[in-house]
Amino acid sequence: MIKFIHPIYIRAFTLMELMVAIVVLLGIMVAVGRILSTTSTVASIGGARAEMSQQVIAIEQQLRQDIERISNEGFFAIHSVAVANNISGDTWLIDNARPPEAIIRCDQMIFFINGVESSTLNTGTTNYAGQGTASMLYYGHGLRFPQLIGMRDSDDDGEADVSDDPILNRNNIEGVITPWYEGTIEVETRKYPEANEERFDIVGTTYTANGTQPSPDEWVLCRQIVVLGDDDPEPPWADSKKTYMNTGVASNTIFPWDPRIPNPPPYDDEGNGPTFPQLMHGRVDLAATQLDDIRQSVLQHVESNGLPREWRLPNSLIIDQQELIGSLFRWPRVEPFPPTTNRYDQIMMMHALAEGCVSFKIEWTYDEGLGEQMDAAMNWYPGIAYADNWPQPWWGDANRVDPTDSSNLEISFETFLEYSNNAIGIADDWDLYPNKHDDEDTDISSLLINAKVIEANFGLAEGHYLAPVPRIDQLGVSEYWAIFGYNTNEPFAEDGVTLLSNNPNLSWQYTPRPSALRITLEMLDRRDRLGGAKIYQFIVYLPE
Repeated sequence: MIKFIHPIYIRAFTLMELMVAIVVLLGIMVAVGRILSTTSTVASIGGARAEMSQQVIAIEQQLRQDIERISNEGFFAIHSVAVANNISGDTWLIDNARPPEAIIRCDQMIFFINGVESSTLNTGTTNYAGQGTASMLYYGHGLRFPQLIGMRDSDDDGEADVSDDPILNRNNIEGVITPWYEGTIEVETRKYPEANEERFDIVGTTYTANGTQPSPDEWVLCRQIVVLGDDDPEPPWADSKKTYMNTGVASNTIFPWDPRIPNPPPYDDEGNGPTFPQLMHGRVDLAATQLDDIRQSVLQHVESNGLPREWRLPNSLIIDQQELIGSLFRWPRVEPFPPTTNRYDQIMMMHALAEGCVSFKIEWTYDEGLGEQMDAAMNWYPGIAYADNWPQPWWGDANRVDPTDSSNLEISFETFLEYSNNAIGIADDWDLYPNKHDDEDTDISSLLINAKVIEANFGLAEGHYLAPVPRIDQLGVSEYWAIFGYNTNEPFAEDGVTLLSNNPNLSWQYTPRPSALRITLEMLDRRDRLGGAKIYQFIVYLPE
Protein backbone atom coordinates (compact mmCIF):
# COMPACT_ATOMS: atom_id res chain seq x y z
CA MET A 1 0.00 0.00 0.00
CA ILE A 2 1.32 3.46 -0.96
CA LYS A 3 1.48 6.00 1.81
CA PHE A 4 0.51 9.52 0.80
CA ILE A 5 2.30 12.49 2.44
CA HIS A 6 0.51 15.75 2.39
CA PRO A 7 2.53 18.68 0.87
CA ILE A 8 2.17 20.67 4.03
CA TYR A 9 4.53 18.26 5.77
CA ILE A 10 7.46 18.69 3.18
CA ARG A 11 10.40 20.60 4.80
CA ALA A 12 11.93 23.61 2.74
CA PHE A 13 14.33 26.51 3.32
CA THR A 14 12.77 29.56 4.81
CA LEU A 15 13.37 33.03 3.39
CA MET A 16 15.49 33.92 6.39
CA GLU A 17 17.67 30.83 5.90
CA LEU A 18 18.18 31.70 2.22
CA MET A 19 19.17 35.26 3.12
CA VAL A 20 21.66 34.02 5.71
CA ALA A 21 23.12 31.57 3.18
CA ILE A 22 23.51 34.32 0.59
CA VAL A 23 25.23 36.61 3.12
CA VAL A 24 27.62 33.82 4.11
CA LEU A 25 28.34 33.07 0.44
CA LEU A 26 29.00 36.75 -0.25
CA GLY A 27 31.37 36.90 2.71
CA ILE A 28 33.27 33.90 1.39
CA MET A 29 33.43 35.44 -2.10
CA VAL A 30 34.70 38.77 -0.71
CA ALA A 31 37.35 36.98 1.36
CA VAL A 32 38.44 34.86 -1.58
CA GLY A 33 38.46 37.94 -3.80
CA ARG A 34 40.69 39.78 -1.36
CA ILE A 35 43.03 36.82 -1.14
CA LEU A 36 43.19 36.59 -4.92
CA SER A 37 43.69 40.38 -5.21
CA THR A 38 46.46 40.34 -2.60
CA THR A 39 48.05 37.35 -4.27
CA SER A 40 47.83 39.06 -7.65
CA THR A 41 49.34 42.27 -6.23
CA VAL A 42 52.14 40.40 -4.51
CA ALA A 43 52.81 38.43 -7.68
CA SER A 44 52.75 41.62 -9.75
CA ILE A 45 55.17 43.38 -7.40
CA GLY A 46 57.40 40.33 -7.35
CA GLY A 47 57.32 40.17 -11.11
CA ALA A 48 58.15 43.87 -11.38
CA ARG A 49 61.08 43.52 -8.97
CA ALA A 50 62.37 40.47 -10.83
CA GLU A 51 61.99 42.21 -14.18
CA MET A 52 63.78 45.32 -12.96
CA SER A 53 66.55 43.31 -11.27
CA GLN A 54 67.17 41.42 -14.50
CA GLN A 55 67.30 44.70 -16.36
CA VAL A 56 69.82 46.20 -13.92
CA ILE A 57 71.92 43.00 -13.95
CA ALA A 58 72.03 43.20 -17.76
CA ILE A 59 73.16 46.84 -17.57
CA GLU A 60 75.85 46.00 -15.03
CA GLN A 61 77.14 43.03 -17.01
CA GLN A 62 77.23 45.03 -20.23
CA LEU A 63 79.14 47.91 -18.63
CA ARG A 64 81.62 45.53 -17.00
CA GLN A 65 82.26 43.82 -20.32
CA ASP A 66 82.78 47.17 -22.03
CA ILE A 67 85.13 48.49 -19.33
CA GLU A 68 87.21 45.31 -19.56
CA ARG A 69 87.83 46.17 -23.23
CA ILE A 70 88.63 49.85 -22.67
CA SER A 71 91.28 51.12 -25.08
CA ASN A 72 94.46 52.84 -23.94
CA GLU A 73 94.49 54.67 -27.27
CA GLY A 74 91.45 56.80 -26.49
CA PHE A 75 90.34 59.39 -23.97
CA PHE A 76 87.87 58.84 -21.13
CA ALA A 77 85.40 61.49 -20.03
CA ILE A 78 82.52 61.92 -17.57
CA HIS A 79 79.91 64.67 -17.68
CA SER A 80 77.86 64.74 -14.48
CA VAL A 81 74.56 66.65 -14.56
CA ALA A 82 72.54 67.25 -11.38
CA VAL A 83 69.02 68.65 -11.76
CA ALA A 84 66.75 69.94 -9.01
CA ASN A 85 63.57 67.85 -8.94
CA ASN A 86 61.56 71.07 -8.59
CA ILE A 87 63.37 72.91 -11.37
CA SER A 88 59.94 73.99 -12.69
CA GLY A 89 58.49 74.66 -9.22
CA ASP A 90 57.15 72.53 -6.39
CA THR A 91 53.95 71.87 -8.35
CA TRP A 92 55.62 70.45 -11.46
CA LEU A 93 58.23 67.97 -10.29
CA ILE A 94 60.36 65.90 -12.62
CA ASP A 95 59.68 62.84 -10.46
CA ASN A 96 56.40 63.13 -8.56
CA ALA A 97 57.31 60.20 -6.31
CA ARG A 98 60.23 62.13 -4.80
CA PRO A 99 60.29 65.31 -2.69
CA PRO A 100 60.92 68.73 -4.28
CA GLU A 101 64.42 68.95 -2.80
CA ALA A 102 65.52 65.71 -4.49
CA ILE A 103 68.22 65.65 -7.17
CA ILE A 104 67.82 63.94 -10.55
CA ARG A 105 71.03 62.76 -12.21
CA CYS A 106 71.49 62.66 -15.99
CA ASP A 107 75.19 61.79 -16.18
CA GLN A 108 77.05 60.83 -19.35
CA MET A 109 80.24 58.91 -20.09
CA ILE A 110 82.30 58.37 -23.24
CA PHE A 111 85.22 56.00 -23.75
CA PHE A 112 86.69 53.70 -26.41
CA ILE A 113 86.91 49.92 -26.55
CA ASN A 114 88.96 47.40 -28.49
CA GLY A 115 87.42 44.42 -30.23
CA VAL A 116 85.64 43.56 -33.45
CA GLU A 117 82.18 45.13 -33.73
CA SER A 118 79.74 45.24 -36.63
CA SER A 119 77.56 48.09 -37.81
CA THR A 120 73.84 47.35 -37.93
CA LEU A 121 73.03 49.69 -40.82
CA ASN A 122 73.81 48.95 -44.48
CA THR A 123 72.87 50.36 -47.87
CA GLY A 124 70.14 47.79 -48.36
CA THR A 125 71.97 45.71 -50.95
CA THR A 126 73.38 43.18 -48.47
CA ASN A 127 73.15 42.05 -44.87
CA TYR A 128 76.84 42.76 -44.31
CA ALA A 129 77.60 46.28 -43.12
CA GLY A 130 81.30 46.06 -42.32
CA GLN A 131 83.29 45.62 -39.12
CA GLY A 132 85.74 47.68 -37.12
CA THR A 133 88.37 46.74 -34.55
CA ALA A 134 87.63 49.66 -32.21
CA SER A 135 84.52 51.58 -31.17
CA MET A 136 83.41 54.63 -29.22
CA LEU A 137 80.86 54.07 -26.48
CA TYR A 138 78.37 56.50 -24.96
CA TYR A 139 76.50 55.75 -21.74
CA GLY A 140 73.76 58.11 -20.61
CA HIS A 141 70.19 59.14 -21.27
CA GLY A 142 68.73 59.63 -24.72
CA LEU A 143 66.12 61.98 -26.16
CA ARG A 144 62.77 60.97 -27.66
CA PHE A 145 60.87 62.72 -30.45
CA PRO A 146 58.16 60.21 -31.42
CA GLN A 147 56.03 62.91 -33.04
CA LEU A 148 58.61 63.64 -35.77
CA ILE A 149 57.98 62.20 -39.22
CA GLY A 150 60.17 59.22 -40.02
CA MET A 151 61.51 57.94 -43.31
CA ARG A 152 59.33 58.59 -46.35
CA ASP A 153 59.40 58.81 -50.14
CA SER A 154 60.04 62.39 -51.28
CA ASP A 155 59.80 61.96 -55.07
CA ASP A 156 57.34 59.07 -55.56
CA ASP A 157 60.02 56.72 -56.88
CA GLY A 158 59.19 54.02 -54.35
CA GLU A 159 62.26 54.69 -52.19
CA ALA A 160 62.11 56.21 -48.69
CA ASP A 161 64.89 58.77 -48.93
CA VAL A 162 64.17 61.68 -46.54
CA SER A 163 63.46 62.05 -42.84
CA ASP A 164 62.85 64.79 -40.26
CA ASP A 165 65.58 65.13 -37.64
CA PRO A 166 65.79 67.38 -34.56
CA ILE A 167 68.47 70.07 -34.54
CA LEU A 168 70.42 69.08 -31.45
CA ASN A 169 73.62 70.93 -32.26
CA ARG A 170 72.32 74.17 -30.75
CA ASN A 171 74.40 76.68 -28.85
CA ASN A 172 74.15 77.28 -25.12
CA ILE A 173 72.18 80.52 -25.43
CA GLU A 174 69.38 78.83 -27.39
CA GLY A 175 69.42 76.00 -24.88
CA VAL A 176 70.77 72.48 -24.95
CA ILE A 177 68.05 69.85 -25.45
CA THR A 178 68.02 67.77 -22.26
CA PRO A 179 65.99 64.76 -20.99
CA TRP A 180 63.80 67.14 -18.94
CA TYR A 181 63.42 69.71 -21.76
CA GLU A 182 60.09 71.43 -22.29
CA GLY A 183 59.27 73.54 -25.33
CA THR A 184 59.68 73.64 -29.07
CA ILE A 185 62.56 72.40 -31.16
CA GLU A 186 63.78 73.16 -34.66
CA VAL A 187 63.55 70.31 -37.15
CA GLU A 188 65.40 69.80 -40.42
CA THR A 189 64.68 67.38 -43.25
CA ARG A 190 67.68 65.37 -44.40
CA LYS A 191 68.22 63.02 -47.33
CA TYR A 192 69.03 59.36 -46.80
CA PRO A 193 69.31 58.02 -50.36
CA GLU A 194 71.24 55.00 -51.55
CA ALA A 195 73.70 57.28 -53.39
CA ASN A 196 76.21 58.54 -50.85
CA GLU A 197 76.87 61.77 -52.79
CA GLU A 198 73.61 63.24 -51.47
CA ARG A 199 73.35 61.29 -48.24
CA PHE A 200 72.73 63.47 -45.16
CA ASP A 201 72.17 66.64 -47.24
CA ILE A 202 69.61 69.07 -45.80
CA VAL A 203 66.47 69.43 -47.93
CA GLY A 204 64.29 72.53 -47.85
CA THR A 205 63.80 74.78 -44.84
CA THR A 206 63.52 74.03 -41.15
CA TYR A 207 60.32 74.09 -39.12
CA THR A 208 59.36 74.06 -35.44
CA ALA A 209 57.86 71.09 -33.62
CA ASN A 210 57.05 70.04 -30.08
CA GLY A 211 60.25 68.98 -28.37
CA THR A 212 58.95 68.41 -24.84
CA GLN A 213 60.43 65.22 -23.44
CA PRO A 214 58.30 62.47 -21.86
CA SER A 215 57.95 61.81 -18.15
CA PRO A 216 60.78 59.96 -16.35
CA ASP A 217 59.01 56.60 -16.51
CA GLU A 218 59.72 56.76 -20.27
CA TRP A 219 63.30 58.05 -20.04
CA VAL A 220 65.70 55.75 -21.87
CA LEU A 221 69.21 54.83 -20.73
CA CYS A 222 71.45 54.41 -23.78
CA ARG A 223 74.49 52.42 -24.69
CA GLN A 224 75.34 53.96 -28.04
CA ILE A 225 78.16 52.17 -29.80
CA VAL A 226 79.88 53.80 -32.77
CA VAL A 227 82.09 51.48 -34.80
CA LEU A 228 85.24 53.18 -36.08
CA GLY A 229 85.91 52.32 -39.71
CA ASP A 230 87.71 54.02 -42.60
CA ASP A 231 88.67 52.06 -45.70
CA ASP A 232 90.02 54.61 -48.19
CA PRO A 233 92.72 57.31 -48.41
CA GLU A 234 90.34 60.10 -49.43
CA PRO A 235 90.16 63.30 -47.32
CA PRO A 236 87.82 63.14 -44.30
CA TRP A 237 85.16 65.31 -45.97
CA ALA A 238 84.90 63.10 -49.08
CA ASP A 239 81.54 61.53 -49.95
CA SER A 240 83.23 58.13 -49.96
CA LYS A 241 83.50 58.39 -46.16
CA LYS A 242 79.72 57.96 -45.94
CA THR A 243 80.11 54.33 -47.02
CA TYR A 244 82.30 51.67 -45.40
CA MET A 245 83.31 48.47 -47.17
CA ASN A 246 80.86 49.43 -49.94
CA THR A 247 77.89 48.54 -47.73
CA GLY A 248 78.03 50.15 -44.28
CA VAL A 249 76.48 53.61 -43.82
CA ALA A 250 78.87 55.95 -41.99
CA SER A 251 79.21 59.47 -40.71
CA ASN A 252 82.34 61.32 -41.76
CA THR A 253 83.45 61.75 -38.14
CA ILE A 254 82.58 61.22 -34.49
CA PHE A 255 82.80 64.97 -33.81
CA PRO A 256 79.97 67.42 -34.53
CA TRP A 257 82.77 69.73 -35.70
CA ASP A 258 85.89 67.93 -36.88
CA PRO A 259 89.14 69.96 -37.01
CA ARG A 260 90.31 67.79 -39.93
CA ILE A 261 87.44 69.17 -42.03
CA PRO A 262 88.14 72.92 -42.26
CA ASN A 263 84.90 74.33 -43.70
CA PRO A 264 84.52 72.30 -46.90
CA PRO A 265 81.40 72.68 -49.04
CA PRO A 266 78.46 72.58 -48.91
CA TYR A 267 78.20 75.91 -47.13
CA ASP A 268 75.22 77.32 -45.33
CA ASP A 269 73.68 80.77 -45.91
CA GLU A 270 76.39 82.36 -43.77
CA GLY A 271 79.27 80.63 -45.53
CA ASN A 272 79.96 78.12 -42.77
CA GLY A 273 80.97 74.56 -43.47
CA PRO A 274 78.86 71.63 -42.30
CA THR A 275 78.56 69.99 -38.92
CA PHE A 276 78.00 66.26 -38.55
CA PRO A 277 75.00 65.44 -36.34
CA GLN A 278 74.34 61.92 -37.63
CA LEU A 279 75.47 60.26 -34.40
CA MET A 280 73.34 62.64 -32.33
CA HIS A 281 70.36 61.81 -34.54
CA GLY A 282 70.87 58.14 -33.64
CA ARG A 283 70.60 57.10 -37.30
CA VAL A 284 74.21 56.00 -37.83
CA ASP A 285 76.42 53.68 -35.77
CA LEU A 286 79.63 53.87 -37.81
CA ALA A 287 82.10 56.75 -38.26
CA ALA A 288 84.93 57.12 -40.76
CA THR A 289 87.47 57.94 -38.04
CA GLN A 290 90.06 55.54 -36.73
CA LEU A 291 91.65 55.81 -33.29
CA ASP A 292 94.69 57.46 -34.88
CA ASP A 293 92.48 60.07 -36.57
CA ILE A 294 90.81 60.93 -33.27
CA ARG A 295 94.13 61.07 -31.46
CA GLN A 296 95.55 63.41 -34.10
CA SER A 297 92.50 65.66 -33.97
CA VAL A 298 92.64 65.96 -30.19
CA LEU A 299 96.40 66.38 -29.78
CA GLN A 300 97.19 68.63 -32.76
CA HIS A 301 95.84 71.81 -34.34
CA VAL A 302 95.20 69.96 -37.60
CA GLU A 303 92.80 72.71 -38.67
CA SER A 304 95.59 75.31 -38.77
CA ASN A 305 99.31 74.89 -38.13
CA GLY A 306 99.53 71.30 -36.94
CA LEU A 307 101.22 72.34 -33.68
CA PRO A 308 100.31 70.56 -30.43
CA ARG A 309 96.81 71.39 -29.22
CA GLU A 310 96.74 72.80 -25.70
CA TRP A 311 95.03 70.72 -23.03
CA ARG A 312 93.12 73.68 -21.59
CA LEU A 313 92.89 77.36 -22.53
CA PRO A 314 89.84 78.74 -20.68
CA ASN A 315 87.91 81.58 -22.31
CA SER A 316 90.10 81.50 -25.40
CA LEU A 317 89.16 81.48 -29.08
CA ILE A 318 91.64 78.65 -29.52
CA ILE A 319 89.92 75.27 -29.29
CA ASP A 320 91.66 73.11 -26.70
CA GLN A 321 91.55 69.36 -26.11
CA GLN A 322 88.95 69.43 -23.35
CA GLU A 323 86.60 71.57 -25.46
CA LEU A 324 86.87 69.20 -28.41
CA ILE A 325 86.17 66.20 -26.18
CA GLY A 326 83.36 68.04 -24.41
CA SER A 327 81.60 68.81 -27.70
CA LEU A 328 80.63 65.13 -27.95
CA PHE A 329 78.38 65.25 -24.88
CA ARG A 330 74.98 65.98 -26.36
CA TRP A 331 72.15 63.62 -25.54
CA PRO A 332 71.49 61.48 -28.64
CA ARG A 333 68.09 60.57 -30.03
CA VAL A 334 66.67 57.14 -29.22
CA GLU A 335 63.25 55.76 -30.12
CA PRO A 336 62.22 52.46 -28.45
CA PHE A 337 59.24 52.50 -30.83
CA PRO A 338 60.57 53.68 -34.24
CA PRO A 339 58.14 55.66 -36.43
CA THR A 340 58.56 53.33 -39.44
CA THR A 341 60.05 49.95 -40.30
CA ASN A 342 62.74 51.56 -42.43
CA ARG A 343 66.25 50.61 -41.35
CA TYR A 344 67.19 54.29 -40.79
CA ASP A 345 64.36 54.52 -38.24
CA GLN A 346 64.84 51.07 -36.75
CA ILE A 347 68.47 51.76 -35.89
CA MET A 348 67.36 54.46 -33.43
CA MET A 349 66.16 51.77 -31.04
CA MET A 350 69.34 49.68 -31.20
CA HIS A 351 71.17 51.69 -28.51
CA ALA A 352 68.26 51.67 -26.02
CA LEU A 353 69.51 49.90 -22.90
CA ALA A 354 66.64 50.39 -20.43
CA GLU A 355 63.41 52.35 -20.20
CA GLY A 356 62.22 54.07 -17.04
CA CYS A 357 65.69 55.21 -15.89
CA VAL A 358 64.82 58.34 -13.93
CA SER A 359 68.37 58.89 -12.65
CA PHE A 360 71.84 57.77 -13.79
CA LYS A 361 74.76 58.79 -11.57
CA ILE A 362 78.48 58.19 -12.15
CA GLU A 363 81.06 58.66 -9.40
CA TRP A 364 84.77 57.90 -9.66
CA THR A 365 87.74 57.36 -7.38
CA TYR A 366 91.47 56.62 -7.21
CA ASP A 367 93.04 53.70 -5.39
CA GLU A 368 95.69 54.32 -2.77
CA GLY A 369 99.17 54.40 -4.22
CA LEU A 370 98.08 55.55 -7.66
CA GLY A 371 100.55 58.09 -9.04
CA GLU A 372 103.57 56.80 -7.16
CA GLN A 373 106.61 57.61 -9.32
CA MET A 374 110.35 58.27 -9.19
CA ASP A 375 111.85 60.92 -11.44
CA ALA A 376 115.16 60.79 -13.29
CA ALA A 377 116.93 62.51 -10.36
CA MET A 378 115.85 59.66 -8.08
CA ASN A 379 113.33 61.81 -6.23
CA TRP A 380 110.41 59.67 -5.15
CA TYR A 381 106.86 60.98 -5.37
CA PRO A 382 104.28 59.12 -3.29
CA GLY A 383 100.99 58.08 -4.72
CA ILE A 384 97.60 58.99 -3.35
CA ALA A 385 97.26 58.05 0.33
CA TYR A 386 94.22 58.14 2.58
CA ALA A 387 94.03 58.22 6.34
CA ASP A 388 93.05 54.90 7.87
CA ASN A 389 90.04 56.35 9.66
CA TRP A 390 88.48 57.78 6.50
CA PRO A 391 86.37 55.85 3.98
CA GLN A 392 87.22 55.56 0.31
CA PRO A 393 86.37 58.92 -1.29
CA TRP A 394 84.11 59.13 -4.35
CA TRP A 395 83.90 62.22 -6.54
CA GLY A 396 80.91 63.31 -8.57
CA ASP A 397 78.15 63.16 -5.95
CA ALA A 398 75.87 66.20 -5.68
CA ASN A 399 73.96 67.84 -2.84
CA ARG A 400 71.49 70.69 -2.47
CA VAL A 401 73.28 73.63 -0.87
CA ASP A 402 70.29 74.17 1.42
CA PRO A 403 68.15 71.01 1.49
CA THR A 404 65.79 72.61 3.99
CA ASP A 405 64.77 75.31 1.49
CA SER A 406 63.29 73.79 -1.66
CA SER A 407 63.19 77.21 -3.31
CA ASN A 408 67.00 77.33 -3.23
CA LEU A 409 67.90 75.45 -6.43
CA GLU A 410 71.67 75.69 -5.98
CA ILE A 411 73.50 72.35 -6.21
CA SER A 412 77.13 71.62 -5.36
CA PHE A 413 79.35 68.69 -6.37
CA GLU A 414 81.90 66.74 -4.39
CA THR A 415 85.08 67.12 -6.44
CA PHE A 416 88.59 65.76 -6.46
CA LEU A 417 89.89 69.34 -6.36
CA GLU A 418 87.93 70.19 -3.23
CA TYR A 419 89.05 66.97 -1.61
CA SER A 420 92.69 67.68 -2.46
CA ASN A 421 92.58 71.32 -1.38
CA ASN A 422 91.10 70.43 2.01
CA ALA A 423 93.31 67.36 2.41
CA ILE A 424 90.32 65.53 3.88
CA GLY A 425 91.36 62.12 5.12
CA ILE A 426 94.81 62.40 3.52
CA ALA A 427 97.63 60.56 5.27
CA ASP A 428 100.11 62.96 6.85
CA ASP A 429 103.29 60.95 7.30
CA TRP A 430 105.41 63.86 6.13
CA ASP A 431 108.66 62.40 7.44
CA LEU A 432 108.46 59.74 4.77
CA TYR A 433 108.86 62.32 2.01
CA PRO A 434 111.89 64.53 2.76
CA ASN A 435 112.59 65.28 -0.90
CA LYS A 436 109.45 67.21 -1.66
CA HIS A 437 107.53 67.80 1.56
CA ASP A 438 108.80 70.28 4.08
CA ASP A 439 105.47 72.01 4.60
CA GLU A 440 102.79 70.25 6.61
CA ASP A 441 100.13 72.13 4.63
CA THR A 442 101.22 70.42 1.45
CA ASP A 443 98.60 68.07 0.04
CA ILE A 444 100.42 64.87 -0.87
CA SER A 445 97.47 63.60 -2.91
CA SER A 446 98.09 66.09 -5.70
CA LEU A 447 101.86 66.00 -6.10
CA LEU A 448 101.73 64.45 -9.54
CA ILE A 449 98.00 64.23 -10.21
CA ASN A 450 96.67 67.75 -10.58
CA ALA A 451 92.92 67.90 -10.04
CA LYS A 452 92.77 71.24 -11.88
CA VAL A 453 94.01 69.47 -15.00
CA ILE A 454 91.31 66.79 -14.85
CA GLU A 455 88.24 68.74 -13.71
CA ALA A 456 87.10 71.30 -16.28
CA ASN A 457 84.79 74.29 -16.02
CA PHE A 458 83.45 75.51 -19.35
CA GLY A 459 82.09 78.93 -20.23
CA LEU A 460 79.01 79.46 -22.36
CA ALA A 461 80.87 80.21 -25.58
CA GLU A 462 83.74 77.73 -25.34
CA GLY A 463 84.50 75.35 -28.15
CA HIS A 464 83.91 75.83 -31.86
CA TYR A 465 81.12 78.31 -32.58
CA LEU A 466 79.35 75.72 -34.78
CA ALA A 467 79.60 73.06 -32.07
CA PRO A 468 80.24 74.60 -28.64
CA VAL A 469 80.62 72.55 -25.50
CA PRO A 470 77.00 71.76 -24.51
CA ARG A 471 77.02 73.54 -21.19
CA ILE A 472 73.53 73.85 -19.64
CA ASP A 473 72.75 77.42 -18.66
CA GLN A 474 69.66 76.83 -16.52
CA LEU A 475 68.83 77.66 -12.92
CA GLY A 476 68.55 74.43 -10.94
CA VAL A 477 71.17 72.57 -12.99
CA SER A 478 74.76 71.98 -11.92
CA GLU A 479 77.47 70.32 -14.01
CA TYR A 480 80.74 68.57 -13.25
CA TRP A 481 83.29 67.48 -15.84
CA ALA A 482 86.10 64.97 -15.35
CA ILE A 483 88.17 64.48 -18.51
CA PHE A 484 91.08 62.05 -18.75
CA GLY A 485 93.28 62.40 -21.82
CA TYR A 486 95.79 60.20 -23.59
CA ASN A 487 98.56 60.35 -20.99
CA THR A 488 97.56 57.99 -18.21
CA ASN A 489 100.95 56.96 -16.78
CA GLU A 490 103.70 59.51 -17.49
CA PRO A 491 103.85 62.51 -15.09
CA PHE A 492 107.21 63.91 -16.27
CA ALA A 493 108.37 65.76 -19.35
CA GLU A 494 111.06 64.33 -21.63
CA ASP A 495 113.80 65.36 -19.19
CA GLY A 496 112.30 62.96 -16.66
CA VAL A 497 112.14 65.63 -13.94
CA THR A 498 109.82 68.47 -15.00
CA LEU A 499 106.24 67.90 -13.85
CA LEU A 500 103.72 68.11 -16.69
CA SER A 501 100.88 69.03 -14.35
CA ASN A 502 102.59 72.34 -13.48
CA ASN A 503 101.61 73.78 -16.88
CA PRO A 504 98.03 73.00 -17.96
CA ASN A 505 98.62 74.77 -21.30
CA LEU A 506 100.81 71.92 -22.44
CA SER A 507 99.40 69.34 -24.82
CA TRP A 508 100.62 66.28 -22.89
CA GLN A 509 99.05 66.19 -19.43
CA TYR A 510 99.23 63.52 -16.75
CA THR A 511 95.61 62.42 -16.33
CA PRO A 512 95.43 58.83 -15.03
CA ARG A 513 92.03 57.24 -15.49
CA PRO A 514 89.85 56.44 -12.45
CA SER A 515 90.55 53.24 -10.58
CA ALA A 516 86.84 52.52 -10.27
CA LEU A 517 83.38 53.84 -11.10
CA ARG A 518 80.35 53.74 -8.84
CA ILE A 519 77.12 53.62 -10.81
CA THR A 520 73.80 54.49 -9.17
CA LEU A 521 70.58 53.83 -11.08
CA GLU A 522 67.07 54.85 -10.11
CA MET A 523 64.62 52.82 -12.12
CA LEU A 524 60.86 53.28 -12.46
CA ASP A 525 58.48 50.47 -13.27
CA ARG A 526 56.58 51.55 -16.39
CA ARG A 527 53.29 50.20 -15.00
CA ASP A 528 53.92 51.82 -11.60
CA ARG A 529 53.67 48.51 -9.75
CA LEU A 530 56.39 49.45 -7.25
CA GLY A 531 55.11 52.87 -6.20
CA GLY A 532 58.22 54.86 -7.12
CA ALA A 533 61.80 54.54 -8.30
CA LYS A 534 64.05 51.83 -6.90
CA ILE A 535 67.75 52.46 -6.34
CA TYR A 536 70.45 50.09 -7.58
CA GLN A 537 74.18 50.59 -7.16
CA PHE A 538 77.29 48.72 -8.28
CA ILE A 539 81.02 49.36 -8.64
CA VAL A 540 83.05 48.72 -11.79
CA TYR A 541 86.85 48.57 -11.63
CA LEU A 542 88.88 49.84 -14.57
CA PRO A 543 91.84 47.78 -15.84
CA GLU A 544 95.21 48.96 -14.59
